[in-house]
Amino acid sequence: MQPSRIAWTLTLAVPLAACSSEDPGPGSHAKHPPDYALGRGDGSPTSVSFVPVYEPDEPRQPTDLAFNPSRTTELWVVNRLDDSAIIIENPGSPDETSERRRDPAAAHFMEKPPAIAFGAVSSEWGQTFAVCGDDDNSGNMYLGFMGPALFSANLDIFAKQTENDLGSHLDMLHSTSFCRGIAHVDANIYYVYNSQKHSIDKYDFHKDHGPGNDDHSDGEIYRCAAGSFTGIDNVPSHLVFNPDDLQLYIADTGNRRIAKLDTTSGTVGASFSGLEDIAARKSIDNAVVLDVVPAGAIDAPSGIELHAGLLYVTDNGSSRFLVYDLKGRFVRALVTDFPPGSLAGFTFGPEDGKIYFVNMLDGFVYRIDPVPSSPP
Repeated sequence: MQPSRIAWTLTLAVPLAACSSEDPGPGSHAKHPPDYALGRGDGSPTSVSFVPVYEPDEPRQPTDLAFNPSRTTELWVVNRLDDSAIIIENPGSPDETSERRRDPAAAHFMEKPPAIAFGAVSSEWGQTFAVCGDDDNSGNMYLGFMGPALFSANLDIFAKQTENDLGSHLDMLHSTSFCRGIAHVDANIYYVYNSQKHSIDKYDFHKDHGPGNDDHSDGEIYRCAAGSFTGIDNVPSHLVFNPDDLQLYIADTGNRRIAKLDTTSGTVGASFSGLEDIAARKSIDNAVVLDVVPAGAIDAPSGIELHAGLLYVTDNGSSRFLVYDLKGRFVRALVTDFPPGSLAGFTFGPEDGKIYFVNMLDGFVYRIDPVPSSPP
């Protein structure tokens, strides 16, 4: 049964959960306690070890990374400078291997990716993921023809040319230029950070069109809270969706805050224009956006993840990891001593509960190891 074409909000089969900030200053994986990922020391750089698990052969400016949920030893990294993905098998182990892949049509479908989000498992294509592009399609035919693209993580499909010369993408919809972040919700539904319209856009691909095709007719796009968000050029503004409270948590980089969008709020309003015929392209009126961590509290929030009931955030401006509860109360911080501009996306190891993160400046992938005196 197809979702209603007039309802933009999503109801998941999960219970709702109940959802004053302080200046942090310097300084779940179920089997690991909430304080394990950043160590149990004083939050100084020497209280943990920053272990390189991947060294690039040339600068690529990685922006985000995520473990493949269908193959949990496989870590995917997306790179802004060359529109590529690095696939690392067994990161940090003696038998680690890595492979760089660039889709034949990456200049459009994976251009300057700021983030990666794994999504549903397709009966045809296996594990899927989505990216978006921090550009306006200026090097291609139609200016502004940008938005999130859906791919298969099946290595027999991803980055293989197809007969239509449109690369391996499974779907793409086009109403978000200068996208800075993406989060999966359910099925083929994603939220993206639109730094051109200062909005959060919801995309539903519905049924994908298969590798290298271009039928977008069943797609739906909903634009929420236009004018509410501000990006910073070349810095990702990541998102994370919480299925427990149906809130989308947003690293609102330019406004120096963590915000949340109530995805159950708002009503469908007027249509807005686009460059393709799809099922719906509508504005959402009166969507509720609230501060979690107020404006000015963080230099340049970039990466954001929900772990063990807490919000973990990277500050691209000060190169710190920050942790808050869902009411915005400061929990702790970790100083890295990396130069400003280093930190962006990060993720938690599905088995070890440790943080893996990219460094945009040196191109490495690092893992945070608690010091030996801080066992799991």
